[in-house]
Amino acid sequence: MTPPSPAAARARTGSRLDDVVPSRAEQGPEPVALTATQQHDLVDLWTTLLADVYVHYGQKRALYGYDPLRALAALRREIPLLDSAGFLRALSRIVNRLRDQHTQLFVGAPGADPYVAALPFLVESFGPYTAPTFLVTKTTDGVPDPAFVPGVRLITWNAVPFTRAVDQFADTLTGGRPDARRARALETLTQRPLAYLPPPDELWVDVGYRHPEDPADDPDRTARFEWRAIRPESAATADDRVETRTRRGIDVVGETARRARKLLFATDLWEADRRAAAPQAKGSGWLRTSFADALAARPVTTSHGTFGYLRIWTFDVRHPARFADEVARLLRRLPAAGLVVDLRSNPGGVVDAAERLFQLFTDRRIEPARFACRATPAMADIAEADGNGADLADWAGSLRTALDLGEEFSQHLPLADPELCNGAERAYRGHVVAVVDANTYSCGDLFAAGIVDHGIGRVVAVGAATGGGGANVWTGDDVQYAYHAAHRTLPPLPPGIGFALAVRRMVRSGAAAGLAIEDVGVAGEERYDMTERDVVGGNRDLLEHCTALLASS
Repeated sequence: MTPPSPAAARARTGSRLDDVVPSRAEQGPEPVALTATQQHDLVDLWTTLLADVYVHYGQKRALYGYDPLRALAALRREIPLLDSAGFLRALSRIVNRLRDQHTQLFVGAPGADPYVAALPFLVESFGPYTAPTFLVTKTTDGVPDPAFVPGVRLITWNAVPFTRAVDQFADTLTGGRPDARRARALETLTQRPLAYLPPPDELWVDVGYRHPEDPADDPDRTARFEWRAIRPESAATADDRVETRTRRGIDVVGETARRARKLLFATDLWEADRRAAAPQAKGSGWLRTSFADALAARPVTTSHGTFGYLRIWTFDVRHPARFADEVARLLRRLPAAGLVVDLRSNPGGVVDAAERLFQLFTDRRIEPARFACRATPAMADIAEADGNGADLADWAGSLRTALDLGEEFSQHLPLADPELCNGAERAYRGHVVAVVDANTYSCGDLFAAGIVDHGIGRVVAVGAATGGGGANVWTGDDVQYAYHAAHRTLPPLPPGIGFALAVRRMVRSGAAAGLAIEDVGVAGEERYDMTERDVVGGNRDLLEHCTALLASS
């Protein structure tokens, strides 16, 4: 591979964070200043969204014993006592207590949205959840200490024991299970998208660490890192079509963090993605693909033989049909003895892109996942509005019926066209094992569920299950348009503020028809704890485990 260009190297190095968000030290994490009137408007807005549209409202109240509408009413009473930053922190806590990565408050200064606050290293963990070991697995430009290299153990973060620091950060994030929250924290600990998360509170981070061979009685080493701001941008193949905006299931925080990691630690591949270059291979032994940002494939040889390996990084692609064709082409070039499909840290994307792949693995008829709206008078009006017909007309009739009968949800219907999910020639006939973790989210959850529910293969879970994102997510612009089309008033959104909202709940199909995904995820038939050889040695033990399952199938 060619080294990154000077422009890409500069993008990886980034700018001082204070140059991008110059007011953060004086104003706190939130750079947007709201008047008291605008604070009231935001309370009104979220009260309306949760009462009218938010599809998991009842489930979240029951599961977490938490009433967000009462919390919003309490926040309104506190507005005279809060400055803008304090108000936004409080509102973020209320929204995040829903534990829903699809439903988020976005706060950003003008020009800050493309940026990610980054430190020049990546943190991963191995071992069981209750006794993790955290270590550095990648570094890039800007590491001040030459002894701070991949493989060092992380002991403290600003003098706080590292596990505690990670879990404290996790408490500010979403995730229905503790392992999911910790996984989100690790995913964004050193790469924090500023469009979706507040800038770090600290100006620098003092990291205590040890080499594996350091004597036990030696003191910890310490390295200081300053935050930098980088701009990871989207790949040329990423989805940007208006017609798919309301047909997505994605964790936008995870997707942006994924692109930031690629910029930092695989800069040449990131640059090729941005240029829409010719088909790329991840490295020696990998197959070339025109969807290099989303796919990587190669044969892998373990003690059990030679098998296929397909990594699906994301379903956020512009052309689902071409994406499915490319997956089929790659599958036909992989060994027939068995296939490992790696979905770890896949944040989701376009629903059609995930649903069209199942037919490549089975001769059975594919039943797409189904989605339902919450049955409220406002949601019924929105679904019946002419301007919303392309998105919601199929749910309109059942919403009125559900209201009349006192039911919570409309009929569950597929978002993907069942005919487009069937009819393609099967591309792979060997046994399949899918690998997931707690950062496999949204369409990643959907795909893991489809592997099981259509009898395609087994699921190996690193941790308890997938991340548990069971919804179709809409942006604030989509929701505002839907209200406008229905001639309904939505409280104004202050400048510099955005949001995303879970609008339709997703349930499984096939053998598990009707089972929820939100908060639960898809549990693996096999549980697996990552080893040190996995995180620093290319997943060697994980691949041994998965190929042993394939060999015994």
